[in-house]
Amino acid sequence: MALEYYLNKFRDLNTLRLQGHNKPHKVCMLLAVMDLIELGVISQNRIEFNQVLKQRFSEYFQRLRAGDDKDSPDNPFYHLKSEGFWHLQPKPGVELSAIKGFSKSKIAYAYLDEELFTLMQSSLIRPDLKLALTQNLTRLPELYLRWVIGLGRAERTAKSYLGAVQGVLTDLAKANQITDADLTTIGSFHEYQRVTTRLYLVEEFQEKDLRGNKMYSSALKSYGEFLADLGQVDVTTDVDEILQSDELSTTEKSVLVSARVGQGQFRQRLFDQWQGCAVTGYGMPAMLVASHIKPWRSATNTERLDPDNGLLLLANLDKAFDRGFISFADNGEILIAPVLERPEVLGIKPDMRLNLRSQNLKYLQYHRDFNKQLLAL
Repeated sequence: MALEYYLNKFRDLNTLRLQGHNKPHKVCMLLAVMDLIELGVISQNRIEFNQVLKQRFSEYFQRLRAGDDKDSPDNPFYHLKSEGFWHLQPKPGVELSAIKGFSKSKIAYAYLDEELFTLMQSSLIRPDLKLALTQNLTRLPELYLRWVIGLGRAERTAKSYLGAVQGVLTDLAKANQITDADLTTIGSFHEYQRVTTRLYLVEEFQEKDLRGNKMYSSALKSYGEFLADLGQVDVTTDVDEILQSDELSTTEKSVLVSARVGQGQFRQRLFDQWQGCAVTGYGMPAMLVASHIKPWRSATNTERLDPDNGLLLLANLDKAFDRGFISFADNGEILIAPVLERPEVLGIKPDMRLNLRSQNLKYLQYHRDFNKQLLAL
């Protein structure tokens, strides 16, 4: 199966390990490419080493770097070819075998295995591919414990859930021939869902869950929610940073984590303000995202919780806004980055307007300044 093959390739990237951590360069390059595919900036299997790609790489790199890692997107752009699914197309008249090192002047573009490019175009599969990439950088069980505790659950509960998933539930899944892997080593949210759906039907599981007052089903659900969040790499790294902070109380961590994953009081206050999408007016809650205007990574904790720094947006608009491919003028008119060659594919139209509030203006000014290169302002 092509998906499983590439998930394994992504989990086992040949990353350089120095000073106790894996270098994130290849991971960041692949994450950047997937983002640009999602936004329609890369619409064909042709990856050019341009400013847009370098900027998106650098945004991921600043969040995933450790120690003295250097922001050098040229290295993975060239060295990913050793993984077998990333290929370099030399410029006319240049033999690839004659290129000894990275040379922008000799390489026209990179391209992926056609099957992998097709997988990356799928909104259902991209989170699984991102999740597989994160496993090059962190151990999932350790991150899961911090994630649960950061959501306000007791450490004892977090350890009980993890112990159940790693122990009794993994043993049950293996004994019933549902999987031969430990549940905490499954690197795909959809594979985890497939396994656990079958596990729920096992009579022994149902008996244990009943005797345990639903603890086992709660543990399975909790770990699945963690994997779903982990597929959103930006969110995951922000949550990890919150949970590791020594300056925040447990309550403060819980509030900030809830705000970052689009839950809790921040999301509710945006619904109270906007009633629906701030651009289209669409009101179905399940389709709307609580989006920060001044980016989370640039905001203070107070600004992160300020509803005036928030917009309620449809998911497609949220993604483009968060990545800086759209913004809004002080009169509410939409601004579309020139590199977004086919905005209509994302449902983005030049006559769209934001139902602006005066309290949003200072944050919108920051958003435009922050993304002025992309927006060509």
